[in-house]
Amino acid sequence: MRNSTNKPLIVFFILSLAIISLVALPGILVHYGVIEMEIPFIPIAILGSWSPNLVAFFVIAFILKKKGGVKELLRRWTMFKASPKWYLAAISPIAVSLLAALLYFMFDPQPAPATNFPGIPFLLGFLIISLITGAMGEELGWRGFALPWLQTRFNALGSSLILGVIWGLWHLPLWFTGMGWEETSFWLFSWVGIAMTVILTWMCNSTRGNMVLVTLFHMSYNFGMGMVSEIWSIPLDRIILYSAVVFSAYMLIVIVANGPAKLSRIKGGLPIDPNKKSWTEID
Repeated sequence: MRNSTNKPLIVFFILSLAIISLVALPGILVHYGVIEMEIPFIPIAILGSWSPNLVAFFVIAFILKKKGGVKELLRRWTMFKASPKWYLAAISPIAVSLLAALLYFMFDPQPAPATNFPGIPFLLGFLIISLITGAMGEELGWRGFALPWLQTRFNALGSSLILGVIWGLWHLPLWFTGMGWEETSFWLFSWVGIAMTVILTWMCNSTRGNMVLVTLFHMSYNFGMGMVSEIWSIPLDRIILYSAVVFSAYMLIVIVANGPAKLSRIKGGLPIDPNKKSWTEID
């Protein structure tokens, strides 16, 4: 089946942005005093973070009407067989967060840092939350569905920039919910997302769209950023600032080492089916 238009991709982006806005709306109204109600944070967070995946499933099943398409996308979470170097790349955001913390202590004047180790139960709980919300909830949509589609029209770097900008806009409602994000720069946060998207494209194009690895990468970013902020009480805006510095360097290395056309050193074409506009099927 050949998709002659980009309507399904456009619908995916519009619905993803619309649903996250609707999910965030009660929190926004409460924050600005329009209504008074208790917001069940965990269910709302899970629903919102899963909207890209759910929209991708909807588009595949009801717009593309691709029989077995949702199952094929879910199967990409079974691609555990990968070189150890890619698993190291998948957890590299933890190292990025540690380097960002180091830069904070080097360049931000402050008293001697106090270490507050939160304990294993807290870290395990936070690790699980980091996995089942943003990491598992988003990546089948952004990287599993949208990224290969974009790369049938644009080169790898161009696709990454487009997807990174939309990914940033998808997070924008957080800045109006009173959760503390408004104290940080949305533009700097979005730049981190763009840099991460370039890196994730490199991983996807080099591993045939392995969603296990990109999910681990996303989880490692959320966990690493939260971990260093908790242990050393680093303000969110500062950890994002220095993460942006480190991720920018990381992104430039990926581009220079692999080239902007494919962001990968694989031989031949990318592992994308140009007719289905999706990753090639798993053997």
